[in-house]
Amino acid sequence: MADSWDYPNPEPLASADWLKAHLADPGLRIIDGRGGKDYGAGHIPGAILLPSGPFKAVGSSETCSPEEFAAAAGAMGIRATDIVVCYDSNGPTAGRAWWAFTRFGHQSVKFLHGGFGAWLAAGGPTSTDLISLPAADYHLSGDRPGYACTLPQALASVNRAGVVFWDTRSEGEFTGADPRTNDPAKAGHVPGAVHLEYSALVDSATGMFKLAAEMRALLAARGITPESEVVAY
Repeated sequence: MADSWDYPNPEPLASADWLKAHLADPGLRIIDGRGGKDYGAGHIPGAILLPSGPFKAVGSSETCSPEEFAAAAGAMGIRATDIVVCYDSNGPTAGRAWWAFTRFGHQSVKFLHGGFGAWLAAGGPTSTDLISLPAADYHLSGDRPGYACTLPQALASVNRAGVVFWDTRSEGEFTGADPRTNDPAKAGHVPGAVHLEYSALVDSATGMFKLAAEMRALLAARGITPESEVVAY
């Protein structure tokens, strides 16, 4: 792991060099969140393709239950004792996968810093083999409800002192000018939310997060501080 990142808690990040050194380790599971076309054109050797929407509750926009998560992880051939590394091209899909594993108590899950671009820049090998692992029996080791906010909890927190709603979507989605897949009749944002698109925290040249001081300044300018209770969406 690179000391130059200067993050207070770098443990969730894996560098491309770290992954290269551990690529043949038993118990390593790599998840590719870029989609089938990109995966087929070339991926990190041994990586499995993340299924579409694997961690959503059936018929709901809410996060799946712990039991549903265990079933989805097991179906991908992942065990609770495995080291999981998630990656994609620009962050959101791999970030959501990392969050789901963290949310449901997986002990060792990492996000590839810089994604597939960083892997290629580091001279990492690629493969076009379709990887399908035998289903595994995933044993839940815990649950971290603090990593999630339910809709009732969010509704109860609107306009509550000390709570900051952080809208990470595009500016058009925030203002309502470009609702995208959202209902145009309900375009816009949570009342009182601050806007900072997730990509603003990423160095566009490297695909890696900006230095800690830069990110702190961007967040603090919007009232997102360590003292705040933050609800991101």
